[in-house]
Amino acid sequence: MHRRGVLSCVLVLVFLGGGCQPSEGPIVGQSHQSSCKALSESALGARAAIELQVVGHTLTILHRDALKNCCLMTAMEVTLKDKEIPVFEREQPGEACRCVCLRDLSVTIYHLKPGVYTVRLYHDDEPEPFWEGRAQIK
Repeated sequence: MHRRGVLSCVLVLVFLGGGCQPSEGPIVGQSHQSSCKALSESALGARAAIELQVVGHTLTILHRDALKNCCLMTAMEVTLKDKEIPVFEREQPGEACRCVCLRDLSVTIYHLKPGVYTVRLYHDDEPEPFWEGRAQIK
């Protein structure tokens, strides 16, 4: 009988407090890094490509063929500021080696509100972005 009373109290609290409803604000997912791609002289001369992919209220930022250290992980750290999305590509602590390779980096932001967002990509903590673009969430 006591268990039933406790269960009833928990259910009332869940319904009154909203329970496990999804977050209303944006959620930044984990960043991802591909393994090293083959590196050629023509690839070194080519420019990396940045893509903004919008599906519903979800934005994926993809940096293809980013030239990075072979031995370090690079994370895309996102800070949301109203309709601005600064993204910092930061090499994670570790032991660097004397080689570079091309990698694809990506991060996804979920539950964005409708509007036009300005996305800026930065290397580590450099003051000026190396790329800027806009994404429209409908």
